[in-house]
Amino acid sequence: MLIYNENARIIFPRYGIAIPSLDSRKTNTLKALLEDPELGPRSREWLIRDFPFVIDKSDLARAHRPAYLERLFGAGQEETLIEAYELLDEKGHYNRYDPEEGEALGGIVRDVMNIISGSYAAVVEALDSGFCYFLGGGMHHAHPDFGHGFCLLNDICVALLRARKEGRFRTAWIIDVDAHRGDGSAEIMADYPEIKTLSIHMASGWPLDSPERREDGSLNPSWFPGDLDIPVAEGEEAAYIPRLIKGLDELDRSGRPDLAFVVGGVDPYEGDELPSTDPLNLSKEQMMERDMGLYRYLEERNIPSAWVSAGGYGSSSWEIHTQFLRKVLKQRLA
Repeated sequence: MLIYNENARIIFPRYGIAIPSLDSRKTNTLKALLEDPELGPRSREWLIRDFPFVIDKSDLARAHRPAYLERLFGAGQEETLIEAYELLDEKGHYNRYDPEEGEALGGIVRDVMNIISGSYAAVVEALDSGFCYFLGGGMHHAHPDFGHGFCLLNDICVALLRARKEGRFRTAWIIDVDAHRGDGSAEIMADYPEIKTLSIHMASGWPLDSPERREDGSLNPSWFPGDLDIPVAEGEEAAYIPRLIKGLDELDRSGRPDLAFVVGGVDPYEGDELPSTDPLNLSKEQMMERDMGLYRYLEERNIPSAWVSAGGYGSSSWEIHTQFLRKVLKQRLA
């Protein structure tokens, strides 16, 4: 199943923000699937457009600390949003942001809450049908007490922890294949040993371009260890898929989960237009091999999987989502 809801997304230009996360990544993907001669006529069998927006502050509190939520929903909201979306440069000037060009910044909070509901809906559907892909979500850089990297709240952890509290599953894996390390998810899930995290990511660059230790000697949260971290150095693209499979095997030896949550970022693609993803450049064919290999790995072991689209920047990102979803949806409808 595929989930898409136009109210569960952030349209950054609406708020005067010039981040290259284009809405066409999702709308073009959906358009291509609906125009497919096999999938289009059967869209009622695979497309979910509506789901309940059920996430509230009590759900957020399982993943985020009270002081952070107090700032986000209180007087410090605008400052918190500016920090999370990196809208100031080092000199304190607006960065990729013109407050005169858009709606009030606070509207993003509503959008993010809707997105988290989408990620939760994907978990529920995956546990029911075996597979679900949400065109949205993947805010893996949101930590317990701050957001950064365009991530305000961690939809992955919030959605999983709500479903876990409801007794929908006992154990889970988070498999993060976004180009950037899933630092926020690693820190949040450290308190939940029954949910294991795997992140395969660039060995250098953001968020690992900051020191491992702060000036006071404490650990930089971006370096908070996950259960399994797999760094891929520049020029090591050929090793990416073998390392991913090896990591999955290592997770599998520790016990098969009730659910896998896949943070399926397409920003490792060589056509990605975000400068910070330059150290990792997988071809279109390698991206398909990555996604289908991961999908088959989970299917062969009867592990339900909920996927979110996560990172992907520029005019060609939608092609990577589409090639995977076209094949998977056809297989599941056969």
